[in-house]
Amino acid sequence: MKKQIFAAIEAGGTKWIVSVGSDYQTAEQIRIPTEHPDITLAAARDFIHAQIQAQGEIASIGIGSFGPLGVDPTQADYGIIGNTPKPHWAGTDLACAFADFSVPVVIESDVNAAALAEASSLIPRNDGRLIYVTIGTGIGAGVADNGRVSNGVHHPEMGHIRLPKHPKDSYAGHCPAHGDCLEGLACGPAISARWGADLSTLGPDHEANDIIAFYLGAFCANLLLSYAPNVIVLGGGVSLTPGLIERVRQHAFDQLGGYLGRFASPEDLHQVIRTPSLDTFSGVAGAYLLAHGAGYLEGL
Repeated sequence: MKKQIFAAIEAGGTKWIVSVGSDYQTAEQIRIPTEHPDITLAAARDFIHAQIQAQGEIASIGIGSFGPLGVDPTQADYGIIGNTPKPHWAGTDLACAFADFSVPVVIESDVNAAALAEASSLIPRNDGRLIYVTIGTGIGAGVADNGRVSNGVHHPEMGHIRLPKHPKDSYAGHCPAHGDCLEGLACGPAISARWGADLSTLGPDHEANDIIAFYLGAFCANLLLSYAPNVIVLGGGVSLTPGLIERVRQHAFDQLGGYLGRFASPEDLHQVIRTPSLDTFSGVAGAYLLAHGAGYLEGL
């Protein structure tokens, strides 16, 4: 029996990964810079059309996109990018952009898609809750609950929560909307703005490591207290800094203050606060899962 073919898109603020095949491991894919929407969308469509000629018709399209983004398929703003600081992209209608393929198009936030994929990998029985956090150009988080994306009236915007300031940090913040929210204090551009280099370049002894770990540890402690997840996955470029995850676990443990009895030491957080199990493929793997779940959307 011939396998179904899907198109899966990880639509990031810096690059798009467009993949066509049965799964992310064997598919054909292309990397496209995130330029003006007309240019990026045309390149994505052209690649999918070429792969249809090579592989056969696709069954559906799954898209995990940067946002803010309309994610409720019953609402008029479904698939429309909201008030993003990315030039020219506010108001871009992703659902409309891929409508000419005449297949279901399932659209979610990029971090929700990644959370779905990591949950499928780390909680294969779908009997738990996973939060995927990306720390890079921005900070975002997505939630997968019992094998399904979990949204409220909009997708989570956890990167913009407020946290106590580190006592040695006087930085006003990078976020154009909130200044010193989590994203404004700990994203890649915020690190470069106040220290002149990325975290890995600064080296393990630089004060930036402890300050950034303090904020991310506070965030993880808040997630453990508010969402009670089985797993928190920290992805994105900043999270790749050597030794950072260990520092985050320690700060999370310290800021929990012994309140959650299941964490008697920082070592008890090793299986809870962790790096992605799918390496850099979480986003595109999640987009395939969205495409596979297109039947749910059709039933709404």
